[in-house]
Amino acid sequence: MSEPRKPRLTAFYEQYFKKRPQQSRSRSVVEAILVAALEGISRTGEDVALSDVAARAGVGIGSLYDYFRDRRGLFAGAVAKVTEDNLEAFEALLQKTEPLPLREAVGAVVDFALATYASDSRVPRSVVRLAYALDLMPMLAESQGLFASTLARSLARRSDVRVPDVEAAAYVATQSVMGLVHTLMWEREPRLARGAVRDVTVDMVSRYLAGEGAQPA
Repeated sequence: MSEPRKPRLTAFYEQYFKKRPQQSRSRSVVEAILVAALEGISRTGEDVALSDVAARAGVGIGSLYDYFRDRRGLFAGAVAKVTEDNLEAFEALLQKTEPLPLREAVGAVVDFALATYASDSRVPRSVVRLAYALDLMPMLAESQGLFASTLARSLARRSDVRVPDVEAAAYVATQSVMGLVHTLMWEREPRLARGAVRDVTVDMVSRYLAGEGAQPA
């Protein structure tokens, strides 16, 4: 049996591990603890008690401290986990959308971004707060860069994408959509109906990728 793939973002948070999980059982314990931490954050925010995290994970508090030095280390791991999970989900979505017409494919990606970050913003908001506090913002930027690279490869395989620089288009499209959903995450009162925001975003991105707004190189 092959070893599970090492998450690409671990370099940003593995410094917080007290002990790195090596065996499948220990990896399962760490996974359960991180999932429990995220569930706790979704309910009570960053003030979730570590004893509650351990109880929800089905382990003793000592097991939590076997792998994480402290609260800071646990939350760094939780931020990295949700970021990595979102990255993998976006990449899986891209594979599914490649056979679709361009506008439909763009719509699916925008819908996924809105659903992931802006439908229920409790966890995304906590992740951003924790990332700032733990100096993990470079990790979030790295994850968006990884997605942009995957998007560029996907766009390059499409015959209906007609931009002079696919990599630049993928990078700007990724950062634009993520900037939009981050704004929606924090808005107290929506300035526009969510459906209108979605439709304009899909229209702008799909038109540009189709070459309708691209300038000649």
